[in-house]
Amino acid sequence: ACRLFTSETMVKAIKKLEVEIETRRLLVRRDRHLWKDVGERQKVLNWLLSYNPLWLRIGLETVYGELIALESNSDVMGLAIFILNRLLWNPDIAAEYRHPTVPHLYREGHEEALSKFTLKKLLLLVCFLDCAKRSRMIDHDPCLFCKDAEFKASKDLLLAFSRDFLSGEGDLSRHLGFLGLPVSHIQTPLDEFDFAVTNLAVDLQCGIRLVRTMELLMKNWNLSKQLRVPAISRLQKMHNVDIALNVLKEQGIHLKDESGASIDSRDIVDRHRERTLALLWKIVFAFQVDVFLNVEQLKEEIEFLKNAHKRKTQLGPLKTFPNCCRIQEDNSSNSSPQSYSENVKLLMAWVNAVCQFYNIKVENFTVCFSDGRVLCHLIHHYHPCYMPLEAVCQRTTQTVECSRTHTVGLNSSSSSSSESDTSLNELLDNERRNFQLINAAVSDLGGIPAMIHHSDMSNTIPDEKVVITYLSFLCSRLLDLRQETRAAQLIQSAWRNYRLKRELKLSQERDRAARVIQKSAIDFLSRQRILKRVNAAIFIQKHWRRYLARMIFLNLKKTKLEEARSKSATVIQKYFRAYFMKKNQRAIYLKTKAAVLVLQSAYRGMAVRKQLNKLNKAATTIQAAFKSYLAKKDYKRLRSAAIVVQRHYRAIVHAKCQKQKYLSLKKATVKMQAVYRGVRVRRQAMRMAAIIIQRQYRAFCLGKVQRKKYLELKKSVVILQAAYRGMKTRCFLKKRHEAALTIQRNYRMYRQYCHYRKVQWATQLIQKRYRANNLKKIAVQHYSSLKKAATCIQKAFRDMQAKKQHREMHCAALWRGYSWRKNNDTAKTKALRRSLEKANEKSREENKLCNRTAIAIEYLLKYKHLSYILAALKHLEVATRLSPLCCENMAQSRAIFTIFVLIRSCNRSVPCMDVIRYSVQVLLNVSKYERTTQAVYEVENSIDTLLDLLQMYKGKAGDKISEKGGSIFTKTCCLLAILSKDSKRALVRLKSVTCIQSLYKFTARKHKMDAERTLVKQKTNTFLSGTSFVPVTPLRIKTVSRIKPDWVLRKDNMQEIVDPLQAILMVMDTLGIACY
Repeated sequence: ACRLFTSETMVKAIKKLEVEIETRRLLVRRDRHLWKDVGERQKVLNWLLSYNPLWLRIGLETVYGELIALESNSDVMGLAIFILNRLLWNPDIAAEYRHPTVPHLYREGHEEALSKFTLKKLLLLVCFLDCAKRSRMIDHDPCLFCKDAEFKASKDLLLAFSRDFLSGEGDLSRHLGFLGLPVSHIQTPLDEFDFAVTNLAVDLQCGIRLVRTMELLMKNWNLSKQLRVPAISRLQKMHNVDIALNVLKEQGIHLKDESGASIDSRDIVDRHRERTLALLWKIVFAFQVDVFLNVEQLKEEIEFLKNAHKRKTQLGPLKTFPNCCRIQEDNSSNSSPQSYSENVKLLMAWVNAVCQFYNIKVENFTVCFSDGRVLCHLIHHYHPCYMPLEAVCQRTTQTVECSRTHTVGLNSSSSSSSESDTSLNELLDNERRNFQLINAAVSDLGGIPAMIHHSDMSNTIPDEKVVITYLSFLCSRLLDLRQETRAAQLIQSAWRNYRLKRELKLSQERDRAARVIQKSAIDFLSRQRILKRVNAAIFIQKHWRRYLARMIFLNLKKTKLEEARSKSATVIQKYFRAYFMKKNQRAIYLKTKAAVLVLQSAYRGMAVRKQLNKLNKAATTIQAAFKSYLAKKDYKRLRSAAIVVQRHYRAIVHAKCQKQKYLSLKKATVKMQAVYRGVRVRRQAMRMAAIIIQRQYRAFCLGKVQRKKYLELKKSVVILQAAYRGMKTRCFLKKRHEAALTIQRNYRMYRQYCHYRKVQWATQLIQKRYRANNLKKIAVQHYSSLKKAATCIQKAFRDMQAKKQHREMHCAALWRGYSWRKNNDTAKTKALRRSLEKANEKSREENKLCNRTAIAIEYLLKYKHLSYILAALKHLEVATRLSPLCCENMAQSRAIFTIFVLIRSCNRSVPCMDVIRYSVQVLLNVSKYERTTQAVYEVENSIDTLLDLLQMYKGKAGDKISEKGGSIFTKTCCLLAILSKDSKRALVRLKSVTCIQSLYKFTARKHKMDAERTLVKQKTNTFLSGTSFVPVTPLRIKTVSRIKPDWVLRKDNMQEIVDPLQAILMVMDTLGIACY
């Protein structure tokens, strides 16, 4: 995946895509917020989760260049969390655009940068996954999209994304194709076909799985294009099976079963069991045996084993092997049938080459493997650590003679049937243990399927095909892992070659020496036989003794050589065992570590689930209580409504009965009256009687019809009222339900947020404390090392000087205090001293000016309510008036800028006037301090804000005690004069001359009118009282240089200016503006 992502074509395409996004040719719509909008974020997440989790994990890890910690390749929840936190959000961009003071607020440009990042990563992910799928990166080639996904093609996903999120983009896939990132993958129903086999007869009938098998074995991915899917009819199934059979025929495989009958597509479609199994065994032998084995590697291994056994045989007479019989070299051909292929014959030759080391001859693939010893020896030869030779049971049914009476015994017959049964069970248990050892060793080696079981192998004739297949897997795996044991085998073979050469050389030297000695002895004896026959016996004895001594010497020499060889072998074995012990300990440590990690993850998961269950249980309890309360409330309301309805209904029924009684009585009365009147009137005028009767009858019929209409209208009205009330009740219940859901959602979000903030705060606090502690330790060590040297030198001298000065100062202080108290101490002074001591004792930490200043600045920056702001400004006014340090803290924070913003946002109401008055006083206190004057002046539009303030309150320029507006005007003039007393700052603000001159004219005219009014009043009072009055004219003095902070105790400090005309004249004098 990394090689594909970093290929040259992909890198060029990625660069082009980045240029397109940066130049805004690919742009997310401004009304689409991929992070803020929960619905849009969920939509993008669902689209990305349409991918197969395995492919999605590969794509995210490749695009981001990091491993994702997931529980498995199907961990959808972990992938969703990673997408939300890393694709739809970027912590680095958030940190870059984060607001310096307000949490969860970001500066302008954050949303655009985040949209570009998400767009780039999303397009790269989609294009890379499409390219990776087309390149068949994974061998089994899983589906790119989930089976239940909304999209089955990369192009559809890109079109949906461009339609909903991109601005001015039509076919996004075409645009990406121009950039070198084409997308063309479409997931077909065949890709989603379930190729798993659960029933051989039914699942192989359609032929699709057989063709898929041929594709995987032949690496030919064009066979699926010839399939007819879905295979419903018999002809379609036969066509699919014929595709697989034709591929087998092209590979030269004879499609015939054991009886010689041909295997065709009709047998597979008709579910012929024997021929279906025969076809499968043909495939296994053709691809998993003949193709799976490396012939050259197998031949090389057989040759190496034969040479190693030959050298070991040549060294046999020099070394004793306890508990082993004599080794015989058998070069005869195997008795196995000649119908085997060349690869199977090589497999048999390899088995015999390995078993020669254990004096075992393998003749077939059935009975020889029934006891498991051959397989144990094969594994032991290559990996003795997995299969110790001592653990292999040698006593099996193959090593015991079976008599003609079918009794079992170890080279001897048994006398009783019970003993023979016990021996047979013991031998079968030994074989079962051998197969258990084989299965355990194979599971440690890995890569070998578990195809054999002791019940199918022991005490029976094993299936030859199963044994050959299992041997092919075992041979391939052992040959792949032989690099681990080849070093030891090469060392052993080299040592045996060296030892063989050395022994041959020593034997040749001994033979040569013996021949020389024998020749010399014979010559000497022949020469001396005639001359010294008498001394022949003595001479012979002398040489015989010499020969015995030589033989003793040679034996001693041989013994020393054997000891040296045993020592060297011991050293080699020691290092070899140490290496394997180290390897085993390493494996045990890794297994222990993995188990510990699994236990830790399980415990942490259990703790989190337990906490989550507690939270769910509490939420369920709250919901149940709230729902029960709502149900009770609804029940009471419905019950009261039902009572009212029943009361009205009963009243209607009772009224109806009364009306019927009244009508019947009325009818009877009318009848009686009619009879009487008829009798009376009939005597007078029959015609008038008939008219009266007709009129009464018509009126009764009309009343009956009107009554019926009234009842129908009333019934319709009642039904409409019930429907409307039901609809209103349902809407009310729906609103209450939605409100409850909103409250629950916000409450849960608040709890999670509080928990997260607590954890974050605790983590930051721990990190801060830990880092501070480390820095403190380093600084203390460095400081103590420096201080220790200086202290040792200065200690004696300072002690002496300090003691001397202390005595002198103490005596002088005592004398001065005593003399002053004796001369000047009064009761008032004593009371003042006691009050100061009590005040110092009662003072608290939060009442200090620095703490009050910090709290006030925090309130000013955090809260928006006028009461909080006014309280903060009052504290700041006291702090800045009494402490220069508080002024510097104000200048360093954003409080001055906030105060100017606050002044601009206020109107002329009484609360706003209080806020403006305290704000101007705070700015005036800060400006009086020379170190912080520049901070007030550098605020954007500060002078313009002050001029606007003067224009606003110029009509209320009066005494500060009587009018708050007058205080604001004079304080603003003083602040403007202080800010403009610097010549550089004054030159910058010369454009405000016209505004100040107009303010001066207005103030002077108003002062003149006030003076005239006051003069008239004073003249009237003077005339009444008889005293004279002289009008006071304000002095024009340049007093800005004498405005100092209140903590500076100087006699020439100027008091606060009250007169507005004097204040505006001070501003004009400061700026050098002439009055006219």
